[in-house]
Amino acid sequence: MSTLSRLCSLPVLFCFAVLAGACQSEPSSPPDAAAQAQDVQTYGASVDTAAARAAAEVAAKPSRLADTTVTVQGRISTVCQKKGCWLALDTGTAMPIRVLVPRTDDGYEFTVPTTLAGEATVTGTLRTVELDSATQNHLAEDGAASARAREVQIAATGIRVVPDA
Repeated sequence: MSTLSRLCSLPVLFCFAVLAGACQSEPSSPPDAAAQAQDVQTYGASVDTAAARAAAEVAAKPSRLADTTVTVQGRISTVCQKKGCWLALDTGTAMPIRVLVPRTDDGYEFTVPTTLAGEATVTGTLRTVELDSATQNHLAEDGAASARAREVQIAATGIRVVPDA
């Protein structure tokens, strides 16, 4: 083999060696925060979890936060089974916090899956409302545990959910 033909075959051998090395598997590492964050689901506007208060804390004294924008974190206990237009956050008491999806002329700004489960962080306006019997019956038809005449609600702008594994 001539010197020229040997020199021409060097780039081919080099490319083969690089490709063979690139196909080697790397040792697996635990998933990083970015990979785990892919499981997070957001509905509506983004939610900043840094200032979140526990649902139980907010439900204990809702009048202190009435008509203010709050960020509340809690476990989803119930979801509207008809349209996904509300969910309830467990407070550890008989009265959950109901999270309502904002309505538009055409329906809702967003909805959540009726099968949604996990830990939710919600941003919106907090209110304590009196429900008439028609509304209580309507909520019961949607899947709510017996709706009370008075409840704490959040008109949500955004809902962030870390679903159950």
